[in-house]
Amino acid sequence: MKLNYFFSIVFILILFSCNHEEDTIKGKKIEFRGGVVLTFDDDYVDDWNKANSILAQYNWKATFFVTHFDKLKPQEIQELKNLQNKGNEIAAHGLNHQHTVLFVKENGADSFIKQEINPMLTLMKNDGFNVTNFSYPYGNRTEETDKLLFQHFNFLRGTTYGSEAPNLQNCYYNKSKLIYGLGLDNSYPHFSVPYFLSLLQYAKEQNKVVIFYAHKTVPKASKNYETEFSTLTEICKFVKNNNMKFYTVSDLDKIK
Repeated sequence: MKLNYFFSIVFILILFSCNHEEDTIKGKKIEFRGGVVLTFDDDYVDDWNKANSILAQYNWKATFFVTHFDKLKPQEIQELKNLQNKGNEIAAHGLNHQHTVLFVKENGADSFIKQEINPMLTLMKNDGFNVTNFSYPYGNRTEETDKLLFQHFNFLRGTTYGSEAPNLQNCYYNKSKLIYGLGLDNSYPHFSVPYFLSLLQYAKEQNKVVIFYAHKTVPKASKNYETEFSTLTEICKFVKNNNMKFYTVSDLDKIK
């Protein structure tokens, strides 16, 4: 009788300990260290999937801002689910990739939400994507559109350009919910893999998170809005070799 009582007490203590540890892990914020947020825009799902197969060796993760969700094939939606299941984030880029500022100016804020945001969020939710963040098509934004979209999203991502010194760049996370990414596409005037790595080096030294964005991922760029696998590979190698971290946009909210 005493032996049964002893084992019952031990079982309860073990059960409590396991549950407490699990709750601690679930509620724990991410330990911060310098790193990168890689983001991708549009609907190049097959190409992103190919990039993932190449970059998986670096334990990378990224945020994919998807547009034209209503036109995706079932196979592409499944590929997005696979990316999400591997720790990547699926986010929003407008249903029809409308220029936000111009659309709101010509048609009004309510029309933009009814045509570009609400149906997109409904479709994505129905397919298992709990979307909380948005990137501006064409990168254009105003305070008015920020105020409008912050009613529906946690983070908004715009774009920045140029090859300023790392300490002058605007593509670092600064605890604001409005973030800016620097483009990685070969067609940008500032394109330079050594420059991108210098931004990462600055992030490492200053304990910052640099934010990049890209579009279609390809073996060899020949058109606008294309980023080569080799560019992403060099970035991922740098992050891994320097003990930095990959973050999604949503991860930024969990940084300790």
